[in-house]
Amino acid sequence: MTVLQGKKRRKRDAGTGAPRGTRVDPPPGMSMRVPPGQRESVWKSYIRKPGTIVFLTLLVIMTLISFVGPIFAGSPISVSHPTLAPPSSEYPMGTDQLGRDYLAWVLRGGQVSLLVGFTVAILCMTLGLIVGGLAGFYGKFADTLLVKVAEFFQVLPGIILALVAAALLGANVWIIVAILSLTLWPAVARIVRAETMRIAQLGYVESARAAGFKSLRILWSDVIPNAMPPVIVATTMTVGRAILVESALAFLGIGDANRPSWGALLNSAQSYMQSGWWLALFPGLCIFTVVLAVNMLGDSLNDSLNPSIGKVKR
Repeated sequence: MTVLQGKKRRKRDAGTGAPRGTRVDPPPGMSMRVPPGQRESVWKSYIRKPGTIVFLTLLVIMTLISFVGPIFAGSPISVSHPTLAPPSSEYPMGTDQLGRDYLAWVLRGGQVSLLVGFTVAILCMTLGLIVGGLAGFYGKFADTLLVKVAEFFQVLPGIILALVAAALLGANVWIIVAILSLTLWPAVARIVRAETMRIAQLGYVESARAAGFKSLRILWSDVIPNAMPPVIVATTMTVGRAILVESALAFLGIGDANRPSWGALLNSAQSYMQSGWWLALFPGLCIFTVVLAVNMLGDSLNDSLNPSIGKVKR
């Protein structure tokens, strides 16, 4: 040890009031989270992955053309065009059986599908954090009660529930969002519960309890933030799942006729598979592209947040 290092160590020991050479532990209740620099390096490595760049760019493009494209695509209700015209330079996605520009309808359908997917994912994450966090942190009776509630919603048949709601309340986008959120959130809650139970047994949580901090403060300031990585991955997967389920419901005719989604466009294209193949091709290709991009981004994020799992997979 050099003289300069010895002076620095004596100054540090004197500042803490501990005997010279004694290890100084962090004060009770201090959260031992991942350093911000290390957390930023994880996100930087995730953003720099070739797969992330490709699929994130693809998802951003699909989102932009769905929400900005209708401004330049013309009126979707105009029937002044020729009927069932194939894709051409004048009509990039052809026209439908009523003589409407199909590009405008596909872009509007993307608004509904993406809105449903991301809204359902956010609602599922919110409900999952609340229910799963409380169940895993408090345990005992609260855990048993909240797990039974999650199991009840998990076994609800979404399609049948959507049929009943559509018959009683009418087909509406927000009704579909509510039904999908009620049936998909238990999967996220189970992940939150497992992570919360694991983190609640760690030393810094026990130190915070010994220091007299309230349980809710420990849960929302120390436990939940450290449980977020797998929750974020599960939420990204929920986006693709919600889009697929909503498309299936719309394909069955359960959807808002005034705001058709990609699944509703597929439903209306069933009768024109031979004479108008493009009516099913483009909405199906859009669903495939968005779901693939979201799932690949979620899988890449999982590899970045859990590098040991990524090594095992390779």
